[in-house]
Amino acid sequence: MKFKDLTIDEINQIYLNIDKYLATKEIKWTKYVDFGCKIVKLVSYCDAFFPLVEKQLTFVLKDKSEYFDDTLIIWNEKDVLNFTKNAIERIPRICTKIRFEKVYRKARREEICEKKLYELQIYNSAFSKTKPAIDFQVSRGFVIANNKENHTYYYGVNNLDPEEFIKEGHIFVQFFNNILKTETSNLVHGAVIGYNGNGICFCARGQRGKSTLSVLSMMKGFEYVSDDYLILHQDNKGQLLSSPIYSIITLSPVMYNRLYDYLRGSQFVSNNARKDKYVFNISNYHNTFKRNYPIKLCIFPEIVSDEDPSIRPCTVEEKGRAIVQIIQSTLMQTRDLSENWTVKKIMNMVKDLPFYKLNLCWDIDRNTEFLRDFMNKFSTLENKIVETPKIAIDVTFDLANILNTEIGIIYSMNKFATNLYENLLKGVSVEDISEELKNIVSNNNKIIEEFNIFIKQLKEKEIFEQRITTDAKPEINMDFAEENNYKLSFVEYAQEEYKQLIKLEEK
Repeated sequence: MKFKDLTIDEINQIYLNIDKYLATKEIKWTKYVDFGCKIVKLVSYCDAFFPLVEKQLTFVLKDKSEYFDDTLIIWNEKDVLNFTKNAIERIPRICTKIRFEKVYRKARREEICEKKLYELQIYNSAFSKTKPAIDFQVSRGFVIANNKENHTYYYGVNNLDPEEFIKEGHIFVQFFNNILKTETSNLVHGAVIGYNGNGICFCARGQRGKSTLSVLSMMKGFEYVSDDYLILHQDNKGQLLSSPIYSIITLSPVMYNRLYDYLRGSQFVSNNARKDKYVFNISNYHNTFKRNYPIKLCIFPEIVSDEDPSIRPCTVEEKGRAIVQIIQSTLMQTRDLSENWTVKKIMNMVKDLPFYKLNLCWDIDRNTEFLRDFMNKFSTLENKIVETPKIAIDVTFDLANILNTEIGIIYSMNKFATNLYENLLKGVSVEDISEELKNIVSNNNKIIEEFNIFIKQLKEKEIFEQRITTDAKPEINMDFAEENNYKLSFVEYAQEEYKQLIKLEEK
């Protein structure tokens, strides 16, 4: 159940109930997480949490600190159901709604699992309109609470088995995202390495070679911040800096075999429970780690079939793609797609840097040495700043993501809509696409209605301008059409909400 209308007093009562419950427990250990731009006090009521924390946060974990900015409280919660009941016991509106749901189901002779009744998401608009401030995940066995006003965060979890725990991904990443989100800093899903003090920010989503290049470069003497999650933050002079969070890397079985000789001294942590990635602690490479490391350029990598790697300045369109990829990848991972102010903040952090397109060959060692040669001469290059397009378009893995860089709104399409959009971009006329749709889906008039709405919305959002090429013919991908059930999905991630832009009127 979702609750979006609770008062601040009611929400604060839940935080108070959690505090009262924790006051009955014994603190087992306290550490500090030093992010460079912020320090978080980590308070644990569970000894078993420590090895999980220490393995992932080795570099940033400290025994002492003269001050701290925020507090994250963690514990092993054996009974999440009863914990949830106690946390909401003085909130009549929640309890009444749960009782009503029980009676309603019983009247309809429907059984409902008690755990499902207590799957509660409580929203606080001061925290976020799209993400719950308090989240009781009884079936999954954890509770999350974000008291941002008091700079205090809570995480109780039932199963601390390493193979199960790591299913949730990098430890505390959602908390760190909430804590690090300020006017001048943000957690980012990306990679940063550097050479001779010149930091490189790789702007790319997964499977584009950035992690492999980053990890191998670190192992071959480059300076290192992260290959996955990191912090981007600006100092009081506006200089863009980066800092690490995690001391772990994840490798596919193929890359594990290729990098095996470099992993000596790295400690195996987990096979991430799905056995498709191996997780290693790389504290043996801490001598290469850099905090508050200056970013001097952005690189947009792509794996190509060329025999040798190559690099050149990005075009305007390629810079747009790079910006979309780092922003969309970050906000997907952190569930912040509708936070337009965050979109604009990250974009403004990187847009005035030089952008380069790096074509990677299949020889990973050659790629690394090529990058080293390039960075040795980087300071002698002209390094012009390429214009940032108003509409930045990225189509990757057959999915379109479009960013209006002026207002910070992201638009996303499913594969079928992306296919039609690519036809438009190639110069196929709206009329020709419409006729082709009529021919291949003759028994589905709704698709024509949806397509007309699609075109209308593209024009209204100013992300399409018809440029007809006379010899361009429509190419409709029927596999995508069938995969998406002949439905066009076109989503606008507007301010603190998302909207499906293609909706047929009720008749």
